[in-house]
Amino acid sequence: MADDEIERLLREIDATNATSSAKPDASVEKKKNTPATTEASGAGRLAFSVIAAVGLGAATWFVGLILPFTSAVSAGIGGAIAAFVTAFIAGPPRWFSS
Repeated sequence: MADDEIERLLREIDATNATSSAKPDASVEKKKNTPATTEASGAGRLAFSVIAAVGLGAATWFVGLILPFTSAVSAGIGGAIAAFVTAFIAGPPRWFSS
């Protein structure tokens, strides 16, 4: 009796898989035809990098004022350079370009 139930379940699974594979999903077909536009333009990448450099440069300058044995100017410049390079390599997020 257990073998009959197993065979019945396997037939149901085969029937389910056959109907789902016979009908291609429309959203999958639509995604195949649309080109991927993940490359950021040079101007958007540069603008995002400058904004990140100014923001994190000011933040690290302020941290340099608080911490002992550090120069606020060198901390600010170092933070700005690091933020610029990182943002330029990574590129802007999707919300920045919209």
